[in-house]
Amino acid sequence: MSDADDRSFLSRAPLFSGFSAADLDRISAYLEPETYDAGQVIIWEGRQHRTLFVLGDGTAVVTKIVRGEVESVLARLHAGAHFGELSLIDNRPAAGSVTAESDCRVLAISYDGLQSLMQQDARLYARLTWALLRDLASKLRATNQKVQEAVEWGLDAASLDPRD
Repeated sequence: MSDADDRSFLSRAPLFSGFSAADLDRISAYLEPETYDAGQVIIWEGRQHRTLFVLGDGTAVVTKIVRGEVESVLARLHAGAHFGELSLIDNRPAAGSVTAESDCRVLAISYDGLQSLMQQDARLYARLTWALLRDLASKLRATNQKVQEAVEWGLDAASLDPRD
């Protein structure tokens, strides 16, 4: 992707909504385009990485090993989605794997790139950090809802009523 393509794409990605064209130009300076073939793993569960990825083209699938070789599909990602933020933030191994389901183009920003952004433009870095925090809060709320539904399903399946 060219710089103009990067900026155009970022303007349509939910994480970057509300950023000005000038902000997107500055962020684009820290992005590295990468391509992945269908079936290629972008992030391996349990491995260290410190990169935020924004999916430009294609689809990817997020999986987690449940037991042994059994994997559970957690999400299917489409253009505009971002991933990798957990390891970027907490410097722990990846919580799941992300695999290109089709040929994918991504824009990647490394931890070092974000640190450079922070040193060059603290205001923009703060806005991007808040955008990531808002997105993580939204994902946590959705996860809480799924856990509640799973517990309720389990109680119903066992014919248990916690009020008894």
